[in-house]
Amino acid sequence: MTAAATVCRSCGALVAGRFCGACGVDLSAPAGTWQEGVYLGSHDAALYRRAPREIRAVLPVLFEPFRHLDAVGAGRWRNVGLIALMGIAPLAMVSYFEKINDPVLAFRGLGLYFSAMWALFFASAFRATGIRWRVGLAAYFGTVFVGMTALMISLVLNVELLRGGLVAAKSLWVAIPSAIVFIGFPEELTKALVLFAIWRFAGPLPTLRAFLFYGLLSGLGFGIKEGVGYQLGPYAAEATKTGAFAGFYLESVLRLTSLPFFHAVWTGIAAYLIWFAARIPSARAGLIVLALVIPATYHGLYDAFVDRWPIAALVVVGLSIVSLGVYAAFAAQFERWFGLEVDDDEGVLTPA
Repeated sequence: MTAAATVCRSCGALVAGRFCGACGVDLSAPAGTWQEGVYLGSHDAALYRRAPREIRAVLPVLFEPFRHLDAVGAGRWRNVGLIALMGIAPLAMVSYFEKINDPVLAFRGLGLYFSAMWALFFASAFRATGIRWRVGLAAYFGTVFVGMTALMISLVLNVELLRGGLVAAKSLWVAIPSAIVFIGFPEELTKALVLFAIWRFAGPLPTLRAFLFYGLLSGLGFGIKEGVGYQLGPYAAEATKTGAFAGFYLESVLRLTSLPFFHAVWTGIAAYLIWFAARIPSARAGLIVLALVIPATYHGLYDAFVDRWPIAALVVVGLSIVSLGVYAAFAAQFERWFGLEVDDDEGVLTPA
């Protein structure tokens, strides 16, 4: 059976449901609401005839929320302010740095901006409880400073010259282990040092997802620092020499987006294993070795393949991302097995 048709009190059309299909009036609402009297002639009347009267009727409704600003929660205001800040920040930075004519600070400022975007994304995606942003900032900037120190040491020792021929070898049988040993392992060790410091000196061990988040930030700091270094160094020099500014732009975008993300993922995997090393003393040595070897292997394979076989490089980073996602999804179950408070998928701690 179909509902009996009624006549719309606004436009006179036959209506079988709650809303009038011709003028949109909510027939379940009491008479005298804002929609009353909006309709002006047939539903296909000229826009210039309908719009003025309908706008006058709708405007009070649009202004109504501004009369109840006290009903908006503090968390909502914080999110609105954060969104506004993230939207305005690039324009403000570019305007300021153009005024003072300092491109170096501009690149660094944009690097920090993209870091903030990634950090907010990680915090939302992993929903970890117990995150301390001071520790997160220490993880990010700690890796930046450790990485800078390691870079200076490598320049003094001419490491780039020593490894260059091996990493760029035509044979993958030489290039892959060289990339793992000379690129993957040193860089992943650099990023993991901050995680060991958090484990030892930052108080009680955080929840598994929170520690993983600190690992993501550590990798992010390294990736952004490395990316800005490439932008200001070889990329800018090459673009100035050849005039290939399109390539400079595309490489710069990658250095602020995908490549820092890859670094973050690999260090996230290391953080996952270091957390278990802290929890399981009887297997600590093995877990620490795996925390360095597994990310270094992903990293080295990516570097060895990216210029020779890009599809294989994408497969490597895809597998590392999936691995991290599976680990994060299983975090709550591991915490139950340890009898700890469980950091569930909603970001809430519950008793084991």
